[in-house]
Amino acid sequence: MLCGSRERFKYLPLCKCFMVKGQPVLATFWRRFFAYIFDSVFLTFLLLAPLLHPFEEGFSEASLSETFSTAFDSHYIFFTLVIAFFVLVYWSVLECWLGQTLGKMIFGISVEGTKKKPLSYLQTVIRNITKVSIVLLFFDTLYMLAKKNNRRFFEVLSDTQVVQEVGNE
Repeated sequence: MLCGSRERFKYLPLCKCFMVKGQPVLATFWRRFFAYIFDSVFLTFLLLAPLLHPFEEGFSEASLSETFSTAFDSHYIFFTLVIAFFVLVYWSVLECWLGQTLGKMIFGISVEGTKKKPLSYLQTVIRNITKVSIVLLFFDTLYMLAKKNNRRFFEVLSDTQVVQEVGNE
């Protein structure tokens, strides 16, 4: 399934120009890092805000120890899987439809395919699958730093790259 072109979203403040002499300008590590931090904080508030409501009334020491003693029961595992699903959907859907997440919009970077075709949903899922686990993301980012090509391993697998606006380097 192809997500289509960005023409449907002309009214959105998408990045303007990503090419210099016909070549894409790959986004810098720090620009990508800060966009990721912004998106992570946004997702944390979005997903965890409803769960903080029970703590408004306070909690006792007994309820705290009870919470930690049952931390790895089936409810915890289910809840973790639901959060991982929503995290993956956030990054994948926004990158597929808009080429950007909110953090990428703010930092002037965008995702594109290396084969100059519209991104498919499968491509965006593959490139973002490591974001559900900090350990996987660490090794994926380590690949990018070791190769010094500003592309994570799963971006290479998915034929995608992150580019930045020309003039905002």
